[in-house]
Amino acid sequence: MINSETQLLASKEQTYRRNFTYFLIDSILFTVAMGILGATTVIPDFVRRLTDSEILIGLAGNVFTIGYTLPQLFIARYIVRYARKKWWFVGPNIPMRFVMLLFAAVIIWLGQERSGLILLAFFGCYTLFAFGDGLVGVPWTDLIGSSLDKRWRARMLGFSAAISGVIMLLVAPLIGNILGKNGPGFPNNYAFLFGIAGLLFAASILPGLFIHEMPGGKALEKLPTLAEFLPQLGELLRDDMPFRAYIVARIFTNLLMMAAPFYIGFATVDLGLSSEVAVPVLLAVQTVGSVVGALLYAWLGSRNNTLYIQLSLVSAAMLPVCALLASSVGPWLLYVGFLVSGLAAGANLFMCFLNWLVDYAQADKLPVYAGLSNTVTAVASFVTPFIAGPIAQNWGYRPLFVLSLLMAFCALYVTLRYFPKVEAAATTVPTQI
Repeated sequence: MINSETQLLASKEQTYRRNFTYFLIDSILFTVAMGILGATTVIPDFVRRLTDSEILIGLAGNVFTIGYTLPQLFIARYIVRYARKKWWFVGPNIPMRFVMLLFAAVIIWLGQERSGLILLAFFGCYTLFAFGDGLVGVPWTDLIGSSLDKRWRARMLGFSAAISGVIMLLVAPLIGNILGKNGPGFPNNYAFLFGIAGLLFAASILPGLFIHEMPGGKALEKLPTLAEFLPQLGELLRDDMPFRAYIVARIFTNLLMMAAPFYIGFATVDLGLSSEVAVPVLLAVQTVGSVVGALLYAWLGSRNNTLYIQLSLVSAAMLPVCALLASSVGPWLLYVGFLVSGLAAGANLFMCFLNWLVDYAQADKLPVYAGLSNTVTAVASFVTPFIAGPIAQNWGYRPLFVLSLLMAFCALYVTLRYFPKVEAAATTVPTQI
């Protein structure tokens, strides 16, 4: 009996180890591709060359978050009927991860004179790509919950962000050269970046084919009707206070991030830096911070995930603080802000929130927990450009940075006050929010 249990544990450990490799490769390819697109650097700078609308510039920086999170609740309702989720992840990836490669070709075809059509094509392709990734978000979350244990999952998320960050440090000078005076010129320089990212997205399809899915939550016998499904969501929000606090913290965090697409504009417009200097340098220093944060998370994530969330929020708050002081002190302080905020940069903050939810939710309920939280927070992402854009356009960047700082403190307060001290399976606790 002891030998059979030992063999079973050894077999599971071997599966976790192999899955770790495939998840790691997939995550590195995807994260590097997203880093090349640069939601807070490259994309806002690209859109700023096509339009002077601050609302559209802000929307460009949030399109992926909106498209990724918005459809997940509806996907969660369908996949609860299936015990196996792997092909819900792999299948939609096959067509959708070629979209950005297609957009690169569209830029070259349209040429410099048709900037309005390029802008329209960008929002169409980027939204489609984001929506496609949203289709696979819930099954991917279920997969990393069932097919990696807590230890291997934290390592995968931490190492993928760290390795991706090191690669981005090597890539940053190349981005600077492509966007600089010696590059191919606008818009072909951006088409080149979108093309490189598109090739990496396409390559990231392959590792998912080899993931060995392990048993997760039980499948429901029939698809719940909307009349049955929606009241269950209301009961979940009403009865599960830690999960409700998690959603509130995510909403405040998304509102914190509404200033992210405007820092590059602040650097080039208010501080007078050129794009070929500001974009690669800010990207590089933020990447250094994200590498440090990822390595810290690889160690701390399986020990105290909530603590890392709180550290990330503090570091994120430093970026608006440094931006507010940079006009008086000098542009170097904005670089410091990007460096420190790297602890919470994109993948780091996302992965620690995601890992908290995977550890907290019961396996049977994880798709619904993930889908509901991501869809609700998508609403906040959708409205942020319509808050941030008019503020930046009518009153300048500084009031926007002050509002972002306030949102960081609100998110931090919720995690300190309402997150459970011990991260375990969902149980209702008496404190109310």
